[in-house]
Amino acid sequence: MTESSTAPTSSALTLAQTEKAAVVLLSMGEGAAAQVLQRLDRDDVRKVTSAMAALAGVSADAARGTLQEFFELYRQQSGIHSASREYLERTLDLALGDKLARGLLDSMYGDVVRREIQRLQWVQPEILARFLQQEHPQMQAVILAFLPADSAAAVLSLLPNDSHDELLLRVANLSEVSEFVVVELKAALTRCLDFVAHNAGARVDGVRQVADIVNRYQGNRGQLMELLKLHNAHTAGEIERNMYDFTSLARQSEETLQRIVQELPIEVLGLALKGAESQVRRVMLEAMPKRMAQQMEQDMLRQGAVAVSKVENARLEVMTLVRELVEQGELEFQLYEEQVVS
Repeated sequence: MTESSTAPTSSALTLAQTEKAAVVLLSMGEGAAAQVLQRLDRDDVRKVTSAMAALAGVSADAARGTLQEFFELYRQQSGIHSASREYLERTLDLALGDKLARGLLDSMYGDVVRREIQRLQWVQPEILARFLQQEHPQMQAVILAFLPADSAAAVLSLLPNDSHDELLLRVANLSEVSEFVVVELKAALTRCLDFVAHNAGARVDGVRQVADIVNRYQGNRGQLMELLKLHNAHTAGEIERNMYDFTSLARQSEETLQRIVQELPIEVLGLALKGAESQVRRVMLEAMPKRMAQQMEQDMLRQGAVAVSKVENARLEVMTLVRELVEQGELEFQLYEEQVVS
């Protein structure tokens, strides 16, 4: 093979490395490309699959040059490669017996199930958390231990708060996993994959989405809600309940705001107003007695940065009270701005 026939063409050099990888994978067919992707880490999979999806307008010369470059690199670097784990396991099983072979290989390659468990990093954290809640806490801890840290943190945050400390202690106390646990872990993985297969559809909270849309609707919201009630009064009622958004406080009367302020502890109001829109903050402070407003502002300054989850919980407490007072007929609350005539 001459130098001119193996060197990449100039058009191939215009492609980025990830785009070259995408060209090669697309040329290999689905089966072979899948086997390659299985051996890449998560970041590389994301990069190369994004390049494959975005690849367009690659000339025949560029594709040919990329493949020529690939085969030339393969020719230069191929030869005797290290044995695969499967090959070594079969060989050492014959020489040492399966238990000794597994112990030796685990020290070389890491835990026997690590690669299988790490497949779960591609599962949506919400689905994985729902599955784990059905498992024993020790199995939850083992699975969290083998997940990448960012995936494990996302899943942990969706599990019940009162279990977080126990699970983390269980993970911290893990040093090795017995053969019995490995068998249980493989069974749990099979159950998890079955669970994912049945629950992997896109989840949409339609009522909440409609409530958010109506809250931002620029037309006549009152008329729109009346039309929705004609179609389905129950669904319209659910939508209205979800429209009790914290920002809706900005459109309330002073009398309504004063009643809300009277019903809530000052510390809850202070947390709820952290980072609130300026208009909401202004109307709420104006509805308070002057001394109370000054004390709250001083308390908010002393608090400094506050966790978003605490602020969201405080706002939920405020709006839950509002909804209860409205349903009891003790408070008038304007869910949306209604058109008026003079």
